[in-house]
Amino acid sequence: MRNKNGFTLTEILLAVLIVGIIAVALASLTTTASRESGSGRSRVMMRNNLSMALRQLRRDIHDSTRLLYAAGQNVNLGTSAIPLLVLGQNMRWEASSSVGFTPVSPAEPVKVIMYCFVPGTTTGLPNGGSVVPAGATDGGIIYRKEDTAPTPWTSYPDCGTPASDSDFKVWLNHIKFIQYDATYQYPVPYFYVVDYENGYDSVVNHVPANLGSRLHVNLIMELPTAPIVNDVTEEIFVLPNGFRQPPQPQP
Repeated sequence: MRNKNGFTLTEILLAVLIVGIIAVALASLTTTASRESGSGRSRVMMRNNLSMALRQLRRDIHDSTRLLYAAGQNVNLGTSAIPLLVLGQNMRWEASSSVGFTPVSPAEPVKVIMYCFVPGTTTGLPNGGSVVPAGATDGGIIYRKEDTAPTPWTSYPDCGTPASDSDFKVWLNHIKFIQYDATYQYPVPYFYVVDYENGYDSVVNHVPANLGSRLHVNLIMELPTAPIVNDVTEEIFVLPNGFRQPPQPQP
């Protein structure tokens, strides 16, 4: 009669331990892969939205004849809606901003394009951390408005309340706000004009910018998730004729 040996308790415990280690490793890999897949989809979505928004801005700049306002670094939380950029289309360039609403082509209407920013209020992350740097917020929205019946300059730049103004359309969501200060010198959103030839720089002056040859735009789109998903863009747009009045046809 043969002796039938079974598994010892030690062997069973060892097998259970090995299976447990493998199961934990597989679960960790699955969770990581799922999280990375979700982050990847969010990043692609943000990049697509950003690309479409920048194409819209590029068209607006191309079709404009005058730059009325660029915020520079003077973006702060002092108002609920912050003007970033005001463009004039079919508008003559004149020294006085208040009388610059004469159309270049009389058969076409003068139009003003406004970009306004409403800061978000998100300061915390799902994992308990805080949005960085200190004082920054997530969840901001940039609105765009086409004003086909513009009033004199004295009413610009005044965003009003974009969320309740049907003429304003959402241009970009999930915009991160970082205010300029001496220690953290990368404010966003950032719309500023530089004239390389004449040394004019609107980074520190948010007065109406009648000069300028380049519009610099810095944006950060960020989702307050864990892990954080964000996308940073720095774009430079060439301003046609420095937004001076284009040559007029000879009679």
